[in-house]
Amino acid sequence: MSAGGHTPFIPHIPYEKVLNQIRDGIYITDTKNKIIFWNHGAEELTGIHRDDVLGHLCKSVLKISIKDRMNSSLCESNNCPLNQAMRNDNSFIYPHLVFFQTSWGRIPISLSVGPLHNDQGEIIGGISVFRDMSDEYRQRKLAGEIQRKMITLEKIKQNGLLIDTYYSPVDEIGGDFLEAFFLDNKNLVATIADATGHGISASLFTVIYKTLLHASFNRSQAPSAVLNNVNKGFLETAQIDGYYLTAMMVNFNPVTMRGSLASAGHPPALIFKKNNKGYELRSSIKTQSLMIGIDQYADYYDIDFYLSPGEIMLLASDGMYEAQCSDGKAFGQEGLEDFLKHYTGYDLLRDLSHHIQKRSKYLELIDDLSLLKIEVLNQ
Repeated sequence: MSAGGHTPFIPHIPYEKVLNQIRDGIYITDTKNKIIFWNHGAEELTGIHRDDVLGHLCKSVLKISIKDRMNSSLCESNNCPLNQAMRNDNSFIYPHLVFFQTSWGRIPISLSVGPLHNDQGEIIGGISVFRDMSDEYRQRKLAGEIQRKMITLEKIKQNGLLIDTYYSPVDEIGGDFLEAFFLDNKNLVATIADATGHGISASLFTVIYKTLLHASFNRSQAPSAVLNNVNKGFLETAQIDGYYLTAMMVNFNPVTMRGSLASAGHPPALIFKKNNKGYELRSSIKTQSLMIGIDQYADYYDIDFYLSPGEIMLLASDGMYEAQCSDGKAFGQEGLEDFLKHYTGYDLLRDLSHHIQKRSKYLELIDDLSLLKIEVLNQ
């Protein structure tokens, strides 16, 4: 504000000159998706000259070029973020990096979209802003590769058990953690954790969880004692407002077929038994407990369970329970039970993830999805 409270004088500058001085790529369409503006930033980022796009439908120009990380076109009417922005009269940032095929290769970009209004408030078009995210994408990929070396991704078949995991982060790196291993080649330890948020920041807390978890085994192998130690260590070394973890730890003896588990605010452990059609739920083990990182006096306790030959225990992050289906409902435990009711396949976790994706309301899942299965083999 200038002296006297008046707004400083801003000379009239055509919007084209303003937008052409911005290095981000910007294009504007009318309500029929015809491109009416393509700035210099868009030319530099894509190698496509404005004369080759003006007056064309963005679908005809971009339908092969812009891909999401699942390699699905974002330019179909149901997937197009810009169409969604105009249809819902809402500006938003697309939650994932997408990929644009240029003449010199594929580049990752961030995408922001919004509707344009006339003086009467009517929607007359849409605007898209995109930015080259190559440097950040390389860092994400590197962090993702490091994270994958810290979690259990390979199947384990040992002591009459088959342990399998599935891990699919929203971005290149996620806030979920999975691990399974045998202590002294005898007792199985399996754990799953889910940090609040996504990306590199959330992944750092899963690294802290793993470090504290393994350090706790020197004191006790009981799941409740381990989670108590992890919680205290987390609060002492890594407490940041708004960042917490849910976690579940299982300790199972394949000789006695008995085990115990403890939970820190995590979704339930589910035990299914096989029948002549598929699988039916035998037990849902859930505790009322605080997430790790909330209260130093949080108390976790063990729950005993048993498994019989042919039965499976399934641990999952809330990415499964809260996945939004096309009917507007969350997938939830009901969706899992319906899926397993007639399941006779051989790759349960991957088939389940494909089923969730198929039922999803969105082109991509909006939360990390992690699954861990413990199966007692028929000897």
